[in-house]
Amino acid sequence: MRKIIQTSLIGVLIAASVSAYAASSVVDSTTATTIKQNLKNNLPDLVVDQILITPFTGVYEVDSGRKVFYVNATGNMALIGNLLDLTTKTSLTEQRTEALNKIDWTKLPLDIAIKRVIGNGNNKIAVFTDPDCPFCKRLEAETLSKLKDVTIYYYFFPLAIHPNAADDSKRLLCAENPESAIVAVMGKDKPYGKNNTCNKSKDLVKMQDVGNNLVQVTGTPTIILPNGSITSGLIPADYLSRLIDQNQVESTIITTK
Repeated sequence: MRKIIQTSLIGVLIAASVSAYAASSVVDSTTATTIKQNLKNNLPDLVVDQILITPFTGVYEVDSGRKVFYVNATGNMALIGNLLDLTTKTSLTEQRTEALNKIDWTKLPLDIAIKRVIGNGNNKIAVFTDPDCPFCKRLEAETLSKLKDVTIYYYFFPLAIHPNAADDSKRLLCAENPESAIVAVMGKDKPYGKNNTCNKSKDLVKMQDVGNNLVQVTGTPTIILPNGSITSGLIPADYLSRLIDQNQVESTIITTK
């Protein structure tokens, strides 16, 4: 990445609070246009979702997907690292990233998901998984199978690096009991069924669309917690249980987009 300074923005005394940062973050149109144009010239593949003012004068936040970095008023110089509020000992970058790594749970189309109820099912999570992903299989066997009182909504998200994953996803969707098939195939290494053509297999495209556009999945497994917070990768059952307990409130997402 050209002209990127690998540094943390430390030594900056910031009096503004995080809430004020979010509330007063509108960038004037001229500056925004200049930054976007120069970023496009320098980094043509970069997708810029929004540009925000920061409490650090002359430094602007750029949101790209769920990533955050900083630029000057021209967009020709960039900083990657943590913007720190030393008065509160907090990372504004971390807080902003956490806010971006969240969706509105109510926008998940639960009707197309494969639903699995464990215990009383009072808690809930959504899992974007690839049936040919080794870490997804381990998540099923080592983590999800050990959860208590949770409803799991599975969405298949076959990755391009697994050439058979789309077809295998359809085989699971077309199983007589898709929920049991996921547990057997992914959690216990049982063989797939043969049927990959059924009405339910058409939901794979919808699941991928949700993963790409709403959740912005970049890898599997990806887990959506009850309040819409997103976590990724293979995590232990006890840690996931704690995350579920800590993220119970359904989210109402307010953005500056």
